[in-house]
Amino acid sequence: MAFRHGILISPEQIRIQNTNRTVFQINQDKDLFIRGEWITLNPAEQELVRQYAQGLRKFVPELVSIAVDSVELGLTAIENMLVGIGSTAQQEEWQALIRETTYQLTSRFVRSGEHFYLAPQSLNELDAFLHGELKTQLKDLAKYTVGAVWDALRDALRQSEDDFERTESQNWQPADELLAKINTGLDLKADELEQKSVLFCQRLIELDQIETQLQQRVPQLLPFDVVTMK
Repeated sequence: MAFRHGILISPEQIRIQNTNRTVFQINQDKDLFIRGEWITLNPAEQELVRQYAQGLRKFVPELVSIAVDSVELGLTAIENMLVGIGSTAQQEEWQALIRETTYQLTSRFVRSGEHFYLAPQSLNELDAFLHGELKTQLKDLAKYTVGAVWDALRDALRQSEDDFERTESQNWQPADELLAKINTGLDLKADELEQKSVLFCQRLIELDQIETQLQQRVPQLLPFDVVTMK
């Protein structure tokens, strides 16, 4: 099961998007707009829209949160190690790298307060992201930053041992230890997704059935098959 279009959820709206353009939206879980045009609905159709909207609201934020929490788990472990290390210029360089990595990893999953975005993808693709792509990117970042920390330490010690003091809050770890810590957390998130996969698939099947009924009653929605088998 997969989402063929991007889905943006806020407290007031649900937007279905195609290459960043909204193709249809639901306001207040009841008002349907297709390409900006308000669609008149009878009570039965309004009920289908309500069920469809609430189904998306139950599913999408939970899926996005699993992905975003996984990314934040790894990046936070790396950021914590960098606190107070190196010069201002080095800190800025490392933070810029972390921001770029964050953008690359979260462009398909966005959580900001009560706003959630899920890019077109399948459950299998999310599973592959957690097991493969995410671990690889964080592994590369962790190895780079661990090396950078030790370089900064050596530079500081060369300049003056009196000017460089290791605090208790700083946690300098070998790359393997940092990666083991990160991977343990990621494995738990992947397990969470796996444990919920049957429930998620069932929810998607139910959403697909509601979507089919809605398309039968509102033919203008036929070009926008959001939930699909893949």
